[in-house]
Amino acid sequence: MSRFIALASGKGGVGRTSLTFNLGVALSLFGEEVVMLDLDLMMSNMDVITGLLNPEVTLHDVLMRDKAVQDCVYQVNQGALVIPTGMHFETLKTINPNYVSWKRIMEEISSYGNIFLMDLPSGINSNIFEALPEDTEAILVTNSTMPAVADALKIRILLNELNIEILGFVLNMWYDDNFLLSVNEIESILEVPMISVISYDREMDRSIALGSSVMELNPASPISNEIMQLAADLVGKEYKPVQPDNEGIMERIKKFVGILPENK
Repeated sequence: MSRFIALASGKGGVGRTSLTFNLGVALSLFGEEVVMLDLDLMMSNMDVITGLLNPEVTLHDVLMRDKAVQDCVYQVNQGALVIPTGMHFETLKTINPNYVSWKRIMEEISSYGNIFLMDLPSGINSNIFEALPEDTEAILVTNSTMPAVADALKIRILLNELNIEILGFVLNMWYDDNFLLSVNEIESILEVPMISVISYDREMDRSIALGSSVMELNPASPISNEIMQLAADLVGKEYKPVQPDNEGIMERIKKFVGILPENK
């Protein structure tokens, strides 16, 4: 049975799209058939984050009825699929986001995988919320600042009104600072459980610049292990964190030239 998981945040800039991409790759590493959908018609950037610079066909072309959905399905890291929206400003002049038939889009992509991660636009001024599949599960994405949590609360209220199940919230881009809200404070405000804390890590910045996932770039990094653990929790599988290679360069050289045995 297919699962539709919507990642939503009231405020932009909390790392929702980069988390969606990396979570999709992580789920695919557990053997899941993952499709990531960029549902932000106005300010999309899933194509940039996944390394799909200027894809030939995007969701905009489908909405213009020039192309079929199958024409804008691309394979990215580790076999995961992505349906990008693109940045076609000319198309936006003729498409009213409030009248997009999202249900038709969802029906057409339903055969491409078993887990669909939907990167929702920031804010609540979109009809996409009302067009989500009935069995959609939602994950709130926020950081530790009061404005981000306050906007996440608005999304939580909207999702409750639409009877969409909320799995919990991901505290993204976290770092230790006494001036930021704690996990307990955020749980108290949102009234949903915390399901993962994803640390702020420069490896995410590097992976975005390279158009790759953090798992591919540095599987032993803290952020890679945290995202892999979140993926494991979502599908009920075990995950053993990848440990960094602490072996020094001199030890590697000695092994290479035969001074030290390989099992030392």
